[in-house]
Amino acid sequence: MRSLIARYVLFALSFRYLMSAHHDFTFDASPIGISWNALGSISVFLLGCLLIRTKHLLLTTLIPFYAVTSVVMMSAYVNHSIGSSIDVVVKFGYLIIITIAVYESISERGEERTMSLLLWAMVTPMLFQFLSVVFGISKGIEGRGAGVSYVGGYNHESGFSTVLATGFVIACFATGLKLWVRGGALLTLLAGILMANYRTAIVAFAPMVFMQFNADVISRFSPRVRIIIGLAILTVSTAGLLTAAWFLREKFADLSIIYSDPGRLIKPPSEYTPDERQLLSARPYIWAGYIDAYVNGGIKNLVLGFGPNAWVTKFPVYAHNTLVSTLYEYGIVGVVAMIVLWGWMIVAALRVKHGPKGKLLAAHGSFLLLNMATMPHWTIEGNLLYAIICGYTFYLLLGPAPKPVPTTAEPSTALAPLSHARPNILK
Repeated sequence: MRSLIARYVLFALSFRYLMSAHHDFTFDASPIGISWNALGSISVFLLGCLLIRTKHLLLTTLIPFYAVTSVVMMSAYVNHSIGSSIDVVVKFGYLIIITIAVYESISERGEERTMSLLLWAMVTPMLFQFLSVVFGISKGIEGRGAGVSYVGGYNHESGFSTVLATGFVIACFATGLKLWVRGGALLTLLAGILMANYRTAIVAFAPMVFMQFNADVISRFSPRVRIIIGLAILTVSTAGLLTAAWFLREKFADLSIIYSDPGRLIKPPSEYTPDERQLLSARPYIWAGYIDAYVNGGIKNLVLGFGPNAWVTKFPVYAHNTLVSTLYEYGIVGVVAMIVLWGWMIVAALRVKHGPKGKLLAAHGSFLLLNMATMPHWTIEGNLLYAIICGYTFYLLLGPAPKPVPTTAEPSTALAPLSHARPNILK
């Protein structure tokens, strides 16, 4: 690749997915105390700081990202846990840097070429999952009728499903590929998500799958007949969705139990029955524990929470919900900041006037749903997914980032700007 920033984005994805595949080694502590995985993430973050254009750190679209990071640091300060905030700040810094890098990469190479390039990062996880299927290497899943999961040797189906979902999102926007290549990639990644068997990811990305296959078919007809064709395709796809839901009814039986009487689960964890504790892989029970601990905290905790990673010393597992976790660690201020971040980016997607707006909104919606039963912001894989969605949103909203003007007197056609559009910079 001639584009340095495009190389960086592809490297960031591929390197992380390769490191995660070898967690037996990379989760161990390095000579400086932190894990090899954390050391790799910090190195990629610092490399990105050197490669991106510094002025893009002042894009107004990044304001809510900085707001969330500031809340993390404030909570750490008032709870005297500055040390525990470092990895959280690095994760959000990683998200910001990769978002800018994706924006710059698409600006240099165009969306079709960039997204087609990034699909190469899926080779490692898809190959390993293929091998796990061939050799029958699977892991059991918690929950009623949940079955088994093929995750290619990765540590957990949550992170692996997020990786495949990232590939699916990339493929949705990789319109530069031939129709049969792109269709094959989409179907392969979708099959991979189903075989990974992480119910949260399956439910979360159902809107993205629904929008992708409907939009692709409808767009191939002339505007005069799109309404009629659209209604017909919508009817067929809805029937297909209902059929899939029927076949998966045992896997998601817990949802029907909860929806029949959701109010009965709003109570302290001590009042949960043994059967209620098992619903949705114990998520409602876990949430109840976090919320109960939060409401019994002091004023400082109600406002700014108990501090970054405070759950580690009190709970055996993380919250499995970004808002619940944020409420406990960063208080009501943190929840507001997180909702503003998501809402800000959805509004940015709504303001897009050109490009696949429907699929872009579906991508944001799927990521939002993913946060309701797991915590993608807690993982590098999740932040890579959101960075690609946000970076693509930046590009469609702001237009291509202008290339640097040559400083020498010699004219250079190689550095000619792609567009006269200028990024929205803080005054």
